[in-house]
Amino acid sequence: MTETQQSKNAKLSSFSLYAGQLALGTEPDERQLRNLKAQGVSHIAVFLTDDENAISLRQRSREAGMEWLWMPVHQTLSASDIQRTYLHQYLTELSQLLKEGARIYFYCDESMHRCALMVYALCHACRIPSSSAYPILHSMPALHANTLTRESLHWAAGLGTSAPM
Repeated sequence: MTETQQSKNAKLSSFSLYAGQLALGTEPDERQLRNLKAQGVSHIAVFLTDDENAISLRQRSREAGMEWLWMPVHQTLSASDIQRTYLHQYLTELSQLLKEGARIYFYCDESMHRCALMVYALCHACRIPSSSAYPILHSMPALHANTLTRESLHWAAGLGTSAPM
C-alpha cells in the first residue's frame, strides 16, 4: 500500500469534547469521505468562503451520509462585529452538536489556520482554559500549531470566551 493510500485509510485522530469528538484535516475526497463515515464522523464542518469552493464538498458529504456544516470565515483578526456575531453562532452550534454526541471533522484550507483558530475558540467557548486548549492543538497531527501567532491565539481565545453559551 502506498503512503498516499495509507494516509487516506488512516485512523482519524480526534479529541473528545462533551459527548462528541472533533478532528480536522485536509479536504477529503470521495474515498476519504467514506473512510470518515466508517470511523463514525457525522458532520463535516467547512470554514471556507464561497470563493474557495466550499459548496463543492456539500454534495459529496451528503452522498457519503454525513451532515455538511458551512461556516464561512472570511477574516479572523480583523473580523467586524457582524462577522464576530456569526462566529459566535458557529461556536454555539458546534458546542450543541458536540453535547449531542456529534463527531465533527473540520476542514478549511491546506494551511488549516482557520480550523485551528476555530478549535481554539471552541475550546474557550466550552470553558477550557488556554493551558489545556493549547495542548489540544498540538495533539492534532494534521495541524502545525507552532505556526499560529500569539496574536491569533489571543484573538481566538477572546472570541471563545465572549461567545454567549
